[in-house]
Amino acid sequence: MDTGSRMVRASIGTLGVLGMELVFMDSPPTTAYLQIYSEERCRANCRFCAQARGSEADLTRIARGIYPPVELATVVERLGKAYVHGYIRRVCIQTMMTAGMWEDATTLIREVRRTSHVPISFSTHPLGVERYHTLKELGVEHLTIPLDACTEELFDEIKGRGANSPHCWSAHLSGLADALHVFGPGKVGTHLIIGMGESDEDAIRRIDQLCRDGIITALFAYTSVKSSRMHYNCCDPSHYRRVQLAHHLIYTGIDRYDEMRFEDGRVVNYGIGTELLDRVVRAGEAFQTTGCPACNRPYATETHRSMRNFPQKPTESQLEGIRKELDMP
Repeated sequence: MDTGSRMVRASIGTLGVLGMELVFMDSPPTTAYLQIYSEERCRANCRFCAQARGSEADLTRIARGIYPPVELATVVERLGKAYVHGYIRRVCIQTMMTAGMWEDATTLIREVRRTSHVPISFSTHPLGVERYHTLKELGVEHLTIPLDACTEELFDEIKGRGANSPHCWSAHLSGLADALHVFGPGKVGTHLIIGMGESDEDAIRRIDQLCRDGIITALFAYTSVKSSRMHYNCCDPSHYRRVQLAHHLIYTGIDRYDEMRFEDGRVVNYGIGTELLDRVVRAGEAFQTTGCPACNRPYATETHRSMRNFPQKPTESQLEGIRKELDMP
């Protein structure tokens, strides 16, 4: 297919930054979020996903984000200019399991790289070592394989056999290990969706293990998507804050899972002094978006009234709200 006739899905925020949509944004995205274009549904059947095989949700939805189809040629041309002028600092290419996924993905990477030296992150299901090498040679800097669930049991229920989906926990872990050999520590990431039935301890134990393995963990708050196959209540804010704080303490080297104390799965002591904990909370960085460098994902899984991942440093008022959610004076 001629590149000029190809399409790509791009988030509304990305299109706003590129001047392709008129969008009011108090926090513009610093990463361009793209997804390969297909009118097919994904062959996987993750219960939370709008694009899953068994979902009846709108194909343009990814969590709260809307990704309409647009012309690839226009996007990559404007993307190159946006990178040069500092409006965009990274491109995140998201995929789905379709027959033409590999061709579509590699074409998209080539087109982005043809017009710009912008760092490229690539999010995918496990592909195998040979394809990881190909992606790196094409210009992918950071590879992400989303686990989404914090435990094998939840994974099987939500993304695997229990969801009538082909994903396998062991294959995802092996995929992450293989990717580490190709891209190296700090260049491989995963996603964890908090609020799908895991305890604080489940999430924090997994985060600690991933950190020790050299894998970057991006946290997302579970968001129910209309007409998808899973409708839990939205993630409890206190649970999310406790996990978020532990994530920051672990990845900054301040703390680790073994030093924390839990009761009935809930973290009750982080194992560090109260003064240090207070300073960390007041600094606010712990509650900002996590993931690849320059990824701020504004409002991907939240609204102004229920912020979970702040795209910039929280205000004093927002920090007071966070302290209440953490039961801190």
